[in-house]
Amino acid sequence: MGFYLVPALVALRNEVNARFSHRDKSSDGWIGDASHAARKSSHNPDWAHGGAVRAIDVDIDDNDPAAELRLLVVEAARHDRRVWYVISNGVIYSRTFGFAPRKYTGSNGHFKHVHVSVVENPAKWTDTTRWLNSEPAWMWNPDVVSDLALVQEQFQIAAGVKKGDRKRFHGVATIQNALNVKHLPKGQKLVVDGWAGRATVSAWRDFEAKAGGTGRETTPDPVSLKNLQILRRFRGEGLP
Repeated sequence: MGFYLVPALVALRNEVNARFSHRDKSSDGWIGDASHAARKSSHNPDWAHGGAVRAIDVDIDDNDPAAELRLLVVEAARHDRRVWYVISNGVIYSRTFGFAPRKYTGSNGHFKHVHVSVVENPAKWTDTTRWLNSEPAWMWNPDVVSDLALVQEQFQIAAGVKKGDRKRFHGVATIQNALNVKHLPKGQKLVVDGWAGRATVSAWRDFEAKAGGTGRETTPDPVSLKNLQILRRFRGEGLP
């Protein structure tokens, strides 16, 4: 019998493909190459179980400015009973450590894809329960005051200036809403979801350019937030 990807991960791949039909797949993978074969890896066939492969790499270039494939897959996998560990963006989340984020020290930081390995229990391999329905419900509260430094960091991560985990903040949603109301034309409105993604960074840079900046500004600053009349929704050193 030849090697095969376990059905649980086939289900994950199918869901990702269905939701992100235009995504890049050049960094996708599941069967290990020669370098994997020379060491222990979930990408290698488990011949004791018919050649089962228990790991998949999912390319994160989703080609969808309103979505964030990396974050969606990581968060779904971290809360899934079938998963042993997840690696993405130089961070590993392992069941062994309660899926707390830890720095990954391996040679491949998995910056172009999300690596998902399922547990060694064969009973979990055939579980094809939906993966991507675990996105937490969230609603923006415009009255929440956010830490400006944390929001600035999210914009820098989204722009590729800084490495780190993507997180949702009410402060990002506050900026998104303000850009929608005071800057963007009707057909270019941002999704007010609290995630600093590519579309949000692009809209921010455009706003800064029209306000007299260079158009390359990545980080929301107190002056611009004051111009948007939302500075009161942020706190931090030197802020009210």
